[in-house]
Amino acid sequence: MISFSEALSIVIANSTRAMPTETVPLVLAAGRVLANSVVATENIPPMPNSAMDGYAIHAEDVTTASVDMPVALQVIGESAAGSPFPGVVGRGQAARIMTGGILPEGANGVIEVEATTETDTTVLVRRAIRLWESVRAAGEDIQEGAEVIPAGKRLTAADVGVLASLGIVNVPVRLKPIVGLLATGNELVEPFRTPSLGQIRNSSLPALYALCNSFGAEPIDLGIAGDDRDDLLESIEQGLRYDLLVTTGGVSAGEYDLVQEVLPELGVSIQFHQVNIRPGKPVMFGVYDVADQRTLVFGLPGNPVSTVVTFQQFVLPAMRTMLGMTEQPMHMAARLTSPIKKADSKRHFIRGIFSTDETGQLAVATTGTQSSGALSSVSKANCLIILPENSGFHESGDSVTIEFL
Repeated sequence: MISFSEALSIVIANSTRAMPTETVPLVLAAGRVLANSVVATENIPPMPNSAMDGYAIHAEDVTTASVDMPVALQVIGESAAGSPFPGVVGRGQAARIMTGGILPEGANGVIEVEATTETDTTVLVRRAIRLWESVRAAGEDIQEGAEVIPAGKRLTAADVGVLASLGIVNVPVRLKPIVGLLATGNELVEPFRTPSLGQIRNSSLPALYALCNSFGAEPIDLGIAGDDRDDLLESIEQGLRYDLLVTTGGVSAGEYDLVQEVLPELGVSIQFHQVNIRPGKPVMFGVYDVADQRTLVFGLPGNPVSTVVTFQQFVLPAMRTMLGMTEQPMHMAARLTSPIKKADSKRHFIRGIFSTDETGQLAVATTGTQSSGALSSVSKANCLIILPENSGFHESGDSVTIEFL
């Protein structure tokens, strides 16, 4: 049995082969991982423009302006968004300007319309302004030559908007990892079936399928294989066609736990089996590297909570590495609201619910039962409370590390 850190290092070291690149239309890029950094080829905005509706003026003309003694300026035109004023604003002059309108040549500030009164061709300005007040400078948002979005970022809706503003309509992204998902065990039936005595519905595989989808991977449902060597061989052989193969169940030490026996027969090199964690101790990891096919193989425990936790702690980091992702799980310190007894030397991943306390600090409580079979404890959780191997009893008020889900 190895430590969590050792196991994770082995997974990462075997996941460095990058996923290939493809190009997708801009409208399909959200949620995908950017393959190459985006460098701006132009300024955004391209020209100085107004941050509000008002008048483009010379700041020097209104240094003495006040409510009681307004300054009168001659209105010589208008600059609207998409329709700039073609002339020059001279001293003692003003041009109406709308939000987003290009600042006319000569002007060096904008006075908001609420601080003015226009009569015929004259505007009365009732306060002074600073140089370049209410003016968005060229390149204020994005400067030409700057890296706008780094490679490895999972693109958001805002990123898509930025790409559109730069005229990028085809986006280079990493291919989605294809993940084969296989449940094992004679006791499992599909969720739409009514279990017989001794049977249970398969909850792990749908949960993993959803996790893959939310992460941006492409899951392949390989179904349920019984505790039969030939059945397992056939199903696992099919799963070795994909980038990753994730099995659930069959990795403990029982008479019917056959996964760890079948994998080497098919050419999978087992890198570790059993990690010093709770839940998920029986987790297994191996690599299938034959001819031009390389598959990362994860044998996860069959208990639903163990399945989900080990998927998050080992499978997701592997996929992040394959995709070159910069995004990592968020860890923060939080105050325990009730004590936790930890009597072993394992690293614990406890389902928790964090919130802010009366002082505005993060506080966290467990979801209640921490049984490996209680999948509802994960459903209630918004974080994992991580208790390291060398820790013991944790008092209420102690600071602990939480990982956001």
